[in-house]
Amino acid sequence: MIINAFLSMAGAAFWFLVFAVACGAATFIESAYDTPTAWAMVYGTAWFGVIQLILGLNLIYNLKEYRFFTLKKLPICAFHFGFLFILVGAGITRYLGVEGLMHIRNGASVSEFGTAQSFVQLRAISDGMSYLKARPIYVSKLSGNDFKIDLDVNGKKASLKYEKFVPNAIYEWQENNATNAMPLLEIMFSNDKNARKIALSSGDKIDLGGIEFSFDKDQNQSKKQNYINISLENGKFYLSSDQNLSYMKMADMSNGTLENNAKHELNDTRLFTLRHADESLNFAFSKMLKGAKQELVSASHGQMGQNAFLSTLSFNDKSKQVAIFENSMPSMASIDGVNFELSLNPIKIELPFSIKLDKFELLRYAGSNSPMSYSSFVKIQDEKTGDYDYHIYMNHVLDHGGYRFFQSSYDQDEQGTILSVNRDPGKWPTYLGYALLGIGFFFNILNPHSRFSKLSKSIREQNQNPKQNKNEISKSPKSAPKILALFALIVAIFSPNTLKASDVAINSQHAKIASTLIIQSFDGRMKPFDTLSYELLNKLYRSTSIDGMNANEAILSMTLLPSKWRATPIIKISDDEIKRLLNIPQSQNYASFNDFFSLSNKGSDYKLLALSQEANRKPLSARTRLDKEIIKIDEKINILYMIFAGEFLRIIPAQNDPSNTWHSPTSALSTLSGDEQKQILILLQDYFSKATQAISDNNWQEANQALENLKAYQVKYGANIMPNQAHIKAELLFNELQIFSKLTGVYLLAGLALLAVVFIRLASKWRLNIIFKIVYGINILAFILHTAGLVLRWYISGHAPWSDAYESLVYIAWALALSGILFSRRSAISLALSTILAGCVLFVAHLSWIDPQITNLMPVLRSYWLTIHVSVITASYGFLGLCSLLGIFTLLLFSLQNRYKENIQFSQNILEATRINEMAMILGLGLLTVGNFLGGVWANESWGRYWGWDSKETWALISILVYAAVLHMRFIKALNSQYAFAVASMFAYWSIIFTYFGVNFYLSGLHSYAAGDVVQIPTFVYISVIAMIALALLALRGKVYSKKL
Repeated sequence: MIINAFLSMAGAAFWFLVFAVACGAATFIESAYDTPTAWAMVYGTAWFGVIQLILGLNLIYNLKEYRFFTLKKLPICAFHFGFLFILVGAGITRYLGVEGLMHIRNGASVSEFGTAQSFVQLRAISDGMSYLKARPIYVSKLSGNDFKIDLDVNGKKASLKYEKFVPNAIYEWQENNATNAMPLLEIMFSNDKNARKIALSSGDKIDLGGIEFSFDKDQNQSKKQNYINISLENGKFYLSSDQNLSYMKMADMSNGTLENNAKHELNDTRLFTLRHADESLNFAFSKMLKGAKQELVSASHGQMGQNAFLSTLSFNDKSKQVAIFENSMPSMASIDGVNFELSLNPIKIELPFSIKLDKFELLRYAGSNSPMSYSSFVKIQDEKTGDYDYHIYMNHVLDHGGYRFFQSSYDQDEQGTILSVNRDPGKWPTYLGYALLGIGFFFNILNPHSRFSKLSKSIREQNQNPKQNKNEISKSPKSAPKILALFALIVAIFSPNTLKASDVAINSQHAKIASTLIIQSFDGRMKPFDTLSYELLNKLYRSTSIDGMNANEAILSMTLLPSKWRATPIIKISDDEIKRLLNIPQSQNYASFNDFFSLSNKGSDYKLLALSQEANRKPLSARTRLDKEIIKIDEKINILYMIFAGEFLRIIPAQNDPSNTWHSPTSALSTLSGDEQKQILILLQDYFSKATQAISDNNWQEANQALENLKAYQVKYGANIMPNQAHIKAELLFNELQIFSKLTGVYLLAGLALLAVVFIRLASKWRLNIIFKIVYGINILAFILHTAGLVLRWYISGHAPWSDAYESLVYIAWALALSGILFSRRSAISLALSTILAGCVLFVAHLSWIDPQITNLMPVLRSYWLTIHVSVITASYGFLGLCSLLGIFTLLLFSLQNRYKENIQFSQNILEATRINEMAMILGLGLLTVGNFLGGVWANESWGRYWGWDSKETWALISILVYAAVLHMRFIKALNSQYAFAVASMFAYWSIIFTYFGVNFYLSGLHSYAAGDVVQIPTFVYISVIAMIALALLALRGKVYSKKL
């Protein structure tokens, strides 16, 4: 019984779901409270680790029970062993690893860092000796803060025990009914300059603006001027003054005056106003206590406090109550001559070496104060290895002495750096686990003995058996005329667009001439203006055209007519808070360049300057939704400014420059000198004046000639690094065709069309031959164009077309298209799936297509691993979505079954749909698993933490657990049925939907869009859930015909 509960396959499914529910609960706890509370309640608890241990033991037991240790099952065995290594690595990291932050000022050397986690620390100082004990803790707003620390102090025990947690704590005066309690007044003061709160005990006085305020102070009133005295007599408070005091009662807002030299009882709350020495002084008595004591309380809304633990310190049979504030100076206490320091802070870890900050560098955009990137130039000082210099920046980490240092943030005055520090002995077991996952998944798909191959073979045999299915699929299409017709259709799709707006200012022929003007990018690549314009407009507007203008016309127009474009709405604004900051209507979705600036006495002020600086200074993990949006928009504003200023137009080659530097017009005129400067000035004035004149009179002949003169200058002084004409023409053709973006639609439509035919075939006797030949032909032609595009890009770039993130995705899509053609010809569903996946990968590639040569604002998000991670996970969503659809279709067939007589055709369709469903789920779950952990590689290489239980990654893990449980249902006797599998696959997709949408809009974390905002759940969600439940119940009528998987 015990073994069955913990180690059987049913037990595995149970623990999968328990682990998933625990993880899901933690994400909601984090959203409702904060991250430390989620760690205190779930992630950091012992029982959470025990569940993972049980899952590991369960996996080992079942690998042996189901005889996975054979050569035939080696790939799937490697896949499952990957999880074991990941669990081992996670345990090593959790219990032996350490992470924290190191703060270094310019010129300083530091050999210690503070841990990321806080510790309750008890230190005792006695007879010149120091004793210390610390315990790690997550400061939770809900519970889980209990602690007790015992410290040996020279043979005697000191004990610190938790009593109470006070969030956002401050000390406030409260009523004390003890007979010897001291009376107290709390007075709020304000004038034209500031406001303050002051507490006066009996006998105290204070001078404010020439007026003496006193409480129960003995005075000779006939000799005193400019005073206000409050007295406590017979349990009542009275006010007397030599000034007339006007007041307003807070209860009914009525006004009145207290006459001078008289005693007035204070029996209600009033706001007093006193004019003295041409100043107005306002004051009110916020508290009037006959007896007072200070108590630790949570601050009211708007007040800033610190989380605190109220604890009891015991020593030598004596006790004291002490408040310990988080991230503050230690609280002090003394008992029997022993001094105690109590704190709730990170602990300092000493390093066997030191790091000196030689220089912190913050690069900004040209003509702007907005940060572009930041990095640290450091010197490692180590007696063992010797000193050496190193440059730390995003995605370029320092490894030394078993520690890794990552660029995290910087000081507000830009004179110091903050490095995240990580020592992770569990990294390599974890990475080995990741590798086994990927390798095992890949070879399991190819393994002829795998479950996937057996299902594929069963489908193929079913399709080829005329007794079972008369809709035989042709192995290879042979209709050449049809393919040629399809080729003509696709060529038409790829024909360039000729749509133009009537108000285009730049002549199209002139823009075409400008398209071949050579530009030197910031990283030194020589490319035509055509490429630069496409990159810039895509970055700004997410399109290759705007208002009927192509990219060349638009960017050239922006350069020649910046005043027109400054007022043109071009920057997409989707955040309501930013719209309020810019003072634009909430209904307006685009903002102009001018909207981001306001006029003042000093000139124009950038409205997002302070916010963008603050957002860029924050570590990535601390950035809010608004921070991310501001950074994105700030980048576009700076790009637009650089376009207006001509900073991207590095079209002027410096003469006789060994570095082959090319300059923008502004840079050339400010940097170069002598005859060279005069020559350039004549060229630029000639072009810009004639181009501007041509815009007015539409006579572009002279402007065209001036542009040709610029090209001739380029050839004369920069020919040694300029691309040849064949190269330029190839790049222009590549830009014009936009092959890969257009193939996205071709692949998706072809795959979805075939998928639709498969659905139709399941419910009818239609033949597939003609449709399959058409789709197969489209795939062949798309693949040929895809290959041509890769070859063209190879020629243009001069390197293999899989060297960066974008190219790698295009190459993956090409490989998927090839696999669909070579390995899926016998199965329509396989061809459909591979084609759809190729389209999905291309779709993701173009969502993330940001040319790295344009800007370098957030290097951490320009990682090869990140894009692969996103593409693989996104592809898995398509497969798992197909599983949900197939589950729905299967349940529909069950609901249509005659309960008294089985419909054989329906049963055969259910069998094929279920097999396809399981195949798609194997692919989807494998891709989701591999993609999720590829994200871990990216995160670890970027900031040193491959798993942080962020809501997005946690829900991705929950989805993995849910689908793992569904996929293993066939090993559980009570759940091994087509009906149960269909129901489970239909509902399981909600975990994906919540991972993609729910986390973004309802939870907090790195990936959230609306953390803290109230977002209504759409009505269709409720309708969909109810409809699915109804379908599952209706399908019970055909459950009697449900077969085993």
